[in-house]
Amino acid sequence: MPSPPAPLLQNLASGALRARKIEGEKAPDLANALGDATAQGLQLFMSMAMVAPGTAAVVDPVSTSGATAGPGMLMPPPAGGPDASTLSGLAKGAIAGAGLIGEDAPKLGDAFGQTLGQALTLFTAQVQVAPGVAVAGMVTVAPGMLMGAAPDASTVESLAKGFLAAQGLQGEAIGDTAGAFGELIGGALSQLMSMAMMAPGVACTPAATAAPGRLM
Repeated sequence: MPSPPAPLLQNLASGALRARKIEGEKAPDLANALGDATAQGLQLFMSMAMVAPGTAAVVDPVSTSGATAGPGMLMPPPAGGPDASTLSGLAKGAIAGAGLIGEDAPKLGDAFGQTLGQALTLFTAQVQVAPGVAVAGMVTVAPGMLMGAAPDASTVESLAKGFLAAQGLQGEAIGDTAGAFGELIGGALSQLMSMAMMAPGVACTPAATAAPGRLM
């Protein structure tokens, strides 16, 4: 499934930390952990994501051909993606696996997972499948391109600030941490937006899709 791979996201995380002057002996380990958690979260999202049935279509019932005529709506988590608790578990596991320990490490994982979860919920609200997907034999026969805009870095940063504060994480570096979260997750979702499509094979009636679509 075409979601951004871990090495790409680890590099993105490393650049985000450096840009926010988050440095030190453990910074590379943190970048690898955050990149890995993001990659795992997006892979899980791709395996669960669904396009809701009922997308408007214009299909000739005699020739059974036509096209979708309206946007396809993505279903939000938990039906259409992992919830925040699942993503927090992934993040905490990645952080612990990188050898990052201490009282605040699980809190950081929780905040990151909650941020990623809320960003994915926004993604499903802001991104749609573009109209014009070809139909033949009463099923879609071409991939559906995504349209809209993934949550950007500043939006995700604002989310991260709230979740970090809710975990009781404070100090002058927390704003920089939120900024790094925003750059990583915003960049990852932008990559996902450019890579993902709705898979062909969605059943249609003459007026609308009759089954959920899957991303590929």
